[in-house]
Amino acid sequence: MIGVSAAGQARAATLTAPMPEATTGTPAGPATPSSATTGTPAAPASSSSATTGTPASSSSATTGTPASSSSATTGTAASSSSATAADSVVIPPRLATGTLSWVAPARKGRPVAAGAASVNAQWVNPLPAGVVTSCFGERWGRLHAGVDLATAEGTPILAAGAGVIVTAGPAEGYGNAVLIDHGDGFLTHYGHLSVITVRVGQHVRTGEQIGNEGSTGHSTGPHLHFEVHQGHYKNPIEPTGWMHRHGVDIPGCVLL
Repeated sequence: MIGVSAAGQARAATLTAPMPEATTGTPAGPATPSSATTGTPAAPASSSSATTGTPASSSSATTGTPASSSSATTGTAASSSSATAADSVVIPPRLATGTLSWVAPARKGRPVAAGAASVNAQWVNPLPAGVVTSCFGERWGRLHAGVDLATAEGTPILAAGAGVIVTAGPAEGYGNAVLIDHGDGFLTHYGHLSVITVRVGQHVRTGEQIGNEGSTGHSTGPHLHFEVHQGHYKNPIEPTGWMHRHGVDIPGCVLL
């Protein structure tokens, strides 16, 4: 056994002795907080989590909000767009279910002016705005061979049907008169015109102007004297009944 001096033992004791409590104790105090920090990290961590969570929430909220915003914006734009489309055409609500077939309504045409003849009409009222003042039949001891229609002087007189002008000019008591042969065994006669706008031999269409209402010849005031003749001129028949049978009503007389 090797002998060790007292000084050597003292030195060895110093080297092998544990660290003084004070040295580790002081840090030990902070170590507790550190522990607490580690233990409370859940709280801080919570806090941190909360911090992280808040941003996350915030971020989510932020992301969510824009998304909503974006959706809202897109939705609004879509609505706007839909609204614009809806303004132009209104689609019935049940169309989407496939239960209805639907066609866009046709655009309304312009109204036809009063007295204008239909393009496809075969016969028309020669003075649409006129009011009946005298009918076919005996009057003042003689035959009144037509119907009288009165309205404002100068109103256009129309050809009751298509045909050829046979006469156009002064005609005794009729004043300025026009006779049209319709080529189907019937003729129409128009008397008391102030102006004649057609000539003999001219072909006229249904509803074409042939003159203006007036009071020439034997007349007590501006009117149109209108007659229908069957087979030849001077063979008059009751005109309103004949016109009615051809699709034109001239109200005011008893139909014969």
